[in-house]
Amino acid sequence: MASLSSIREALAVQLRTIPVLTVHPQVPDNIHPPAAVITPGFEGEPCVRFDSTMGRGADDFLFTVSVYVQYSDDQAAQVELDAYLEGTGPRSIKEVLEADVSLGGNVDFVRVREARGYGPTRWGEGGTRYLGVDFGIEITA
Repeated sequence: MASLSSIREALAVQLRTIPVLTVHPQVPDNIHPPAAVITPGFEGEPCVRFDSTMGRGADDFLFTVSVYVQYSDDQAAQVELDAYLEGTGPRSIKEVLEADVSLGGNVDFVRVREARGYGPTRWGEGGTRYLGVDFGIEITA
C-alpha cells in the first residue's frame, strides 16, 4: 500500500519532467511560478477511499495539482497556463502524469480526470496575484 506522502512525492517526480515548472509536494509559504502545488483531496471530495478492492487490495486517492503562472500580462498569462491544460505537449499535465500510469511503480493507476477553477488567485503573505488552475488527479494504489 502506498501512503499519501509517497504518492505526493511520486507525483512530484513525474511533474518535475516539465523543465520550467517548480513543483511543491507540500504546501509552501511562497511560490515562484510557474509552479505546481500538490495537495490531497479535490473540490471537497475525500482524499482517500479505502478498500477499493477486497481484502485491502487497493485504496483510491484524489489529489489536486494546482498550477500557477505570473499574472503581470493577462494575455501572456493565459497563453502560458493554457499550455498546462492541453491534452498533449511538453507542458501538458495530463500527458506528463499519464506517461507513466504507475508513477515509477509506486501506484497501480493514475488518471488526470479534470481541471477546474481557472482564474486569478492570490498566494502568500503579501497576497501576490497569479493565474491558476486546479487539476483533479485520481490514483489507485
